[in-house]
Amino acid sequence: MLAISMDSPESSRAFAQDYGIAFPLLSDEGGAVSRTYAGVTSDHNTLPGVTIIGRDGRIVFRQVASAKDDRMPAAELLATLDRTLGTSGPAVAPAGYAAIDRAQLRVALGGGGVHAAGETHGTVVGSIAGLYPLGRHVLIGPWLGFEPREAPLDLDAAIVVRLPIWANAGALELKAVGGWTPWQDAGGNASARLGLWFAMSPRWALQLDVGIAEHGLGQTPHSTEVSTSLGVMRLFGAHR
Repeated sequence: MLAISMDSPESSRAFAQDYGIAFPLLSDEGGAVSRTYAGVTSDHNTLPGVTIIGRDGRIVFRQVASAKDDRMPAAELLATLDRTLGTSGPAVAPAGYAAIDRAQLRVALGGGGVHAAGETHGTVVGSIAGLYPLGRHVLIGPWLGFEPREAPLDLDAAIVVRLPIWANAGALELKAVGGWTPWQDAGGNASARLGLWFAMSPRWALQLDVGIAEHGLGQTPHSTEVSTSLGVMRLFGAHR
């Protein structure tokens, strides 16, 4: 299997390193191969396409897409190879390789407002979480929250329910977080957050979310926090 683009060898090499690609990436800077097998756009980029060449040198399959998002996914590509060439091979990737299948170490920072004792003030918020996937739709794990005015430390657990989008490169997430706040508005706490998660590579992802939290549940005083945050995630293989 070969991948061919009009990118320079340096760009292809960097791309392969970022995404852990082991098969060859070939540079077609002049576009001759691209014009022969897939075509070239008006702005001189290779059209996304797949060409399968049999052992006798004849083209046995060709699919050309209008945009990169229209390309066949890896699983379909390997199934097409096996069907067309009469071959068989390993799975698309080891279990836990895809970004959405990976465990996450999340660090987020944001801001918003906190209402306590009849007054509302601006505040900053932060969190650190380690989340493990239970399939592609659920994550669970420990969660530490920070809000300096009323709840400087939350010792929590989180469950995240998500809906994969963008061919599993992103997800809509609903988070439920709860636990204990040991200082200031001490007592139970609970929060709900709605967000967007997307992977930049198999190793890194970003998230943007908004949420509401209650601290000092059933206590006096207690506080209500509304905030938005931006997070960065380091992704780790989660072999199951």
